[in-house]
Amino acid sequence: MENVKKGKQGAAAANQFIDTMTLVNKSYVYEFASEAYCQDHGRKRKDVVGYSVGHVFGEANFKKFIKKHLDQCFAGNVVRYENWLDIPGEEPRFYRVSYSPYFDAQGRITHAVVSSVDITSSKREEESLEKSQAAFKNILKNMHYGLFTFDTRGNFTFVNDIIVKRSGYPREWYIGKSLFDVVRPEEKESVKEHFAATVRGEQVPPYEFGFKKAADEIAWAHISTTAIRDGGRVVGVLGVILDITKRVQFEHALQVSEKKYRTLFEDSLDAIFITDEKGRLTDVNPSFLKLFGYTKEEAQKLRAIDTYVNRDECKQYVKAINEHGFVDKFTVKLKKKNGKVMQCLLNGTPLRGPEGKIAGYQGIAREIDKN
Repeated sequence: MENVKKGKQGAAAANQFIDTMTLVNKSYVYEFASEAYCQDHGRKRKDVVGYSVGHVFGEANFKKFIKKHLDQCFAGNVVRYENWLDIPGEEPRFYRVSYSPYFDAQGRITHAVVSSVDITSSKREEESLEKSQAAFKNILKNMHYGLFTFDTRGNFTFVNDIIVKRSGYPREWYIGKSLFDVVRPEEKESVKEHFAATVRGEQVPPYEFGFKKAADEIAWAHISTTAIRDGGRVVGVLGVILDITKRVQFEHALQVSEKKYRTLFEDSLDAIFITDEKGRLTDVNPSFLKLFGYTKEEAQKLRAIDTYVNRDECKQYVKAINEHGFVDKFTVKLKKKNGKVMQCLLNGTPLRGPEGKIAGYQGIAREIDKN
């Protein structure tokens, strides 16, 4: 576990969002909670580590929502979801969650690496925005998101307090400035095209872009624009902006996290293989190729059953996984590309799709008799 903690601390230097993580063991108990996680969830580490997930989030939430996702993770699946949770003693909160299985040196899944981000504020803003876009009066009433107007050249003519607060620029700064003064250089032409289409009176779908804040930080915005008309003539543009920085950071952190666990897959000393539901090999790691003597291209053309000396043993292996949810130390005889027979132990778990149906299998092969 210490190695996991150090790795997370190193990742935090590159992207602090990765550190919004916890480790949950197969007894559904927290063994680690990062400082960023505790801050984001308004909890102290001593109130999380050593306690069950049900204790922290409420038994009702655990049984209804959380446990089934953790069980899928412990079965070898990466799981992502978003959900409202009614936490005892607190207002309902909305979380974006990602679970990734953690493998030990023997290739066994021992923990779930959980990235959980409280995005209640963003969710409420999004819901409010969806309800209010149909009518200008509703936009004006819901002043908790950014509201501004431009002339037809893109110069600011009005910004509300939210824009001033979140951008860090004083209200006076906007005098004589345009939207294109804050947009990142690489996105300026794209934003200009969207803005010009709005000025022409076209219905422009919402779009996203990065902008520079006063503190030289880059934030991300989801913007909807509408032409302001006077007697049928377009005289300006009304814009509604939603800060999506946390969402973009989370998505980037998720990509980094998945890359990290792909590295664990590639570097494992055990032969790991993944098949689809029909038994075709869809992914294997270098240790698998070394053990069986195949190239990556050759392995992609194989079915798992092709590596068995006795094909019935393959069917028994799959049947056992389907019936029990996993297989541990299943003894079989497998053959290398050159025909050499190996006595091996297999571990295996099912990979499930979004609806819980088995979409494939993940297994580990370990040779036990090299004589």
